[in-house]
Amino acid sequence: MDLSLFLLLCAWLVDVAWGEYPNRMHPVVWMGAVITRFQSFWLGRSPTVEKIGGICLLLVVTLGFGALATASLYFLRSWPWIHFILAIFWLKSSFALRALGEAATHVRRLLDQNALDMAREKLNALCSRDARELDREQLAEASISSLAENLSDSVIAPLFYFAIGGVPAAVMYRAVNTLDAMVGYKNHFKHFGWASARFDDLLNWIPARITALLLFLAGLFLRFFHFSAWATAWRDHGKTPSPNGGWPMAAMAGLLRVSLRKPGVYTLGTALRPSDTSALSDAWRLTRLAASLGFVATLLALLSGVGL
Repeated sequence: MDLSLFLLLCAWLVDVAWGEYPNRMHPVVWMGAVITRFQSFWLGRSPTVEKIGGICLLLVVTLGFGALATASLYFLRSWPWIHFILAIFWLKSSFALRALGEAATHVRRLLDQNALDMAREKLNALCSRDARELDREQLAEASISSLAENLSDSVIAPLFYFAIGGVPAAVMYRAVNTLDAMVGYKNHFKHFGWASARFDDLLNWIPARITALLLFLAGLFLRFFHFSAWATAWRDHGKTPSPNGGWPMAAMAGLLRVSLRKPGVYTLGTALRPSDTSALSDAWRLTRLAASLGFVATLLALLSGVGL
């Protein structure tokens, strides 16, 4: 078996079996610590200076962690097994399917128990939306939307960049996505997070559309697919502020025949069934199968010699 295939298979199995690393061992947590420390120096200055600082932050975090992954693998190349285990460590840190499913399942169980305050708190594991005023249906809708968007950001995109550029590319993508999640266009980060948000939009342009196609394929296998789902995605994908997030979210809304709303921002799909815990369960089934199809597609791409 080609080493890249075996590497991806092992990293995927680690995620399925154990999920996320402890915080102190997680590269994404390290990225967050660097971002938090760096931003305090630049925030509160003029818009131009903040934009320059944001560009510097993007370069430092992305290239820094890419270089760290590359250097650590290079210097341990003489110890094949340690080198391989470290490669698994870096690659696994770039995606998070099990954690995504656990968060969605936890919210669903709390909604079934009508524990809305706890569900609002647990929603933070899926998205950064302010959940304090969300009712039961809105909590389910936010969870479904986040499953679709995070399928692209936290699973399909890292696989895509691993296929193109190996472990360093997957790590660098995760760095950009972490930057966007922390400082991209949010409130007082409007200028400071501009570069991170725009670069994240660029990197996710192809993966988001691949994710929508994988969701349609998963819907076909699970008998959710219908032609109006594609019509919904085509009609509504441009309603979100993100040029990319609307594709997987609108595809999910169309497949489930639900409406996914963010009050005052967007409404995707048509509510032909309630957005309840049953819809949330179906959303996770679609997400899990689409992710698995993406994994298989990446293996096939590597097997055929596409990418590195």
